Amino acid sequence: MESTSRRQFLKRSSAVAAAAGVAAAVPATAAKALTSAPARSTEPKLPDDPSVDAPVVAHVTDVRKGLVSLYTGDREISIKDRRLAAALYRATH
Repeated sequence: MESTSRRQFLKRSSAVAAAAGVAAAVPATAAKALTSAPARSTEPKLPDDPSVDAPVVAHVTDVRKGLVSLYTGDREISIKDRRLAAALYRATH
């Protein structure tokens, strides 16, 4: 395992924190919309609902295939979205 400098660690950890913040902004209802929508030509609108404040964790399982797992509460939602996976990956580098 290669050594990591403090600068690299801070850069990567801040990018991961930013990606987690973005993922936390996506509520479970929006995740359902992502999985059920056949084609998204426009940006989905966030619902005006208390569930929007629920924490969400995103785990990019395969960047090339666009596989992302979202975790909220005791639920796991798996989606396939190459743009989202690429954006989350880019945020960490």
